Amino acid sequence: MIKKKFIKSIEIIPSRYKIDNLLLNQILKSNKSFDLLDIACAPMANLRISPISYAHKLILKGINPKKMIINFSTRDKNTLALQSEILGAASMGISNLLLVKGDPISIGNSRKSKEVFELKTNELISLVNNLNKGIDYSGNLINFNPKFTIGSTLNIDLPLKNIQRTLIKREKIGSDFLITQPLYSEEDFVNLSKLSKFSKCKIFAGIFPIKNKKTFKNLNSKIDGINRNNILFDELKKSDEKDFLKISSKYLIKLLKKYKKDLHGVHIMTAGDISLASKISNEV
Repeated sequence: MIKKKFIKSIEIIPSRYKIDNLLLNQILKSNKSFDLLDIACAPMANLRISPISYAHKLILKGINPKKMIINFSTRDKNTLALQSEILGAASMGISNLLLVKGDPISIGNSRKSKEVFELKTNELISLVNNLNKGIDYSGNLINFNPKFTIGSTLNIDLPLKNIQRTLIKREKIGSDFLITQPLYSEEDFVNLSKLSKFSKCKIFAGIFPIKNKKTFKNLNSKIDGINRNNILFDELKKSDEKDFLKISSKYLIKLLKKYKKDLHGVHIMTAGDISLASKISNEV
């Protein structure tokens, strides 16, 4: 993991069903705008290419595997499958992992699938922390230290003391960095600035510009951990859809610039729009 600088990370959404060379080339063209490339795992419970196979394509194109973050969800795999794929990532030279619960199947396009959830998120963090100590989930020795950098997520729509407790617990069980859910209120940025001062983990501010009414509706009804009481949401309710992206991008960039000096970094989520993510990264 990169240290001692304001870190810029981007969320990459793998293609549906097959590798999209256009998206690959956009990532290659813009990858110098980012310190880390976070490859999502079937976000919003929609079927997409495996993040490990997508990472493999990017590595073949010349991107350093140390720059990548692979997502693993407790939603889709049991402990055997999770460990197998996590160790597979290590064999590719990938050491950054983001461990998440995963969006519920009910909101996606794969509703015939069954959720697994053999582990809770904190249990998966502990599992990977044990792998770093050379022990698998069943207590077997794996005879090497994969040296994973462990990431997890942080909801920041709660009272500050509650967030602090979650943060301390995540640090204790092995998290090295945290990515917040999308931030939309100035209070979120104030709280994150306070948390960043005492946190041993790197905390990245999640940024997700709102492009259209569908995205706005999903943020209000399907995504947990978001502070919906904010100036931006009030303004968008009164605005034309064609102006959503301009208004939300300007608002979020302004808040990032204001609080940047107190933050560890930013995690830019643009639903696969690499050029938009690059623009935001370059402006902050």
